[in-house]
Amino acid sequence: MTAPPVAGTAPAKPRPVLGWLDPARLLPVAWPVYIELMSGVIAGIISVVWIARLGAPALATVTMSSTLENVLMSVILAVSGGTTILLSRAVGANEYGRLRPVLRAAFRLTLAVTVVICVVLFVLREPLARLVLGSGESSAVKLSVDYLTVSVPGVAVFYGQYLVDSTFKANGDTRTPMRMAVLSNAILVVADPVLIYGWLGAPRLGVTGSALALVGSRAVTLAVTWWLYRRSPLVREMNGATQAPETADEPGPVREILQAGVPMGVDFLVRMTAGMLIVGVVARFGTDEVAAYGTVTRTLLFLTMAAYAMRQAATIVAAQAKGATDEELLAASRTSSVRLGIAWSLLGGLAVLALSGLAVDAVTGEAAIRSAAHGQIPWLAVYITLLLCNVTLSGIFLGGGHGKALATSTTAGAALQLCLAPLLALTPLGLTGAWIAMIVNAGTQTTVLLVLASRHGLKAKEATA
Repeated sequence: MTAPPVAGTAPAKPRPVLGWLDPARLLPVAWPVYIELMSGVIAGIISVVWIARLGAPALATVTMSSTLENVLMSVILAVSGGTTILLSRAVGANEYGRLRPVLRAAFRLTLAVTVVICVVLFVLREPLARLVLGSGESSAVKLSVDYLTVSVPGVAVFYGQYLVDSTFKANGDTRTPMRMAVLSNAILVVADPVLIYGWLGAPRLGVTGSALALVGSRAVTLAVTWWLYRRSPLVREMNGATQAPETADEPGPVREILQAGVPMGVDFLVRMTAGMLIVGVVARFGTDEVAAYGTVTRTLLFLTMAAYAMRQAATIVAAQAKGATDEELLAASRTSSVRLGIAWSLLGGLAVLALSGLAVDAVTGEAAIRSAAHGQIPWLAVYITLLLCNVTLSGIFLGGGHGKALATSTTAGAALQLCLAPLLALTPLGLTGAWIAMIVNAGTQTTVLLVLASRHGLKAKEATA
């Protein structure tokens, strides 16, 4: 694997252009994360294609479960993200004796969260389906209950994979989680049609088969990942180290995990919630506008997943640098995040302007949807430019111990968007008002994070002067 710079050493000598953009060498850590994220997106699209053939109720079921999973992801990010940060700090400081208590605390937290969520969701799966889909959609509700009966216990596998992946990422190994994601999604792509439609002699299970394929693919992958974890360099180092003594003046590992990880979970949940609520504002302007909005924003996944990949890389490298008290590497990670964030956001905005129209025309033949989408693309280009920058920047705050500032910035920006969007939509601006609210949200977050990053850089220079 290509690891980030070892904590305690100066960053590699900058190379032309790329070295200037990325002095901390975040990109070698980020690209496997990008493939990991995109493999899930592509597998999800393929699964939707298979399910869509079963009709609208089945498609509604899978859509509801995907939305629910996004909410559940914010919960496990608070644990796995905090675990990654704490383990990265210990690795950066070469204090492998601190790993075992952190992992034990992470396992207890994951177990407690999993039990509570699985029991509550399993008991309430039918009321939840009726709440989301509506009591009148009896066929969709029944299919959703069948799907959740299988998928809810599978949350344990979903959460377990996140936790084990965090141990590899903390050691700078983002390639193993990438390979495991590709394996899981490859199994899912094959298992979906087999279990949904009864291919190769398997029973035809419909929506329940889709849930079984999802949980089964994840279970196989978790078993392989656990096997690799037991033989990983991190475990060898941990087993050979003396456990660090506990001190009374330091918070326990459970508290440390939550302090580091909750801002990450809050950031993700707020972004997801704001995105879902804005759809309700767009829906006031008709189904063509909603379809256009969904089409143009779907094309953003290739851009936003890259920003989230760079964010993960910055989180890992910054946490290792903080653990090693390596101010030079921490400053380099800050510089990389700012420069990569600005470069990627500008490139993304230009790509949206140049290519989104072609993508929309390729996806739909409906003239009304095409017209609506082309009207939204210029606003989308401005929004994505600002969004990509603040997402990429956010990693240095998470890894550098300033997660609360990030969560506060995200929440304040989202609250501003949710207040402005419905108000501006009622003015003559119409749908353009909703886009302006989204741009204000992303612009506020980007400005705050750039200012904070600049201040942290100045403080670091003053401290080393």
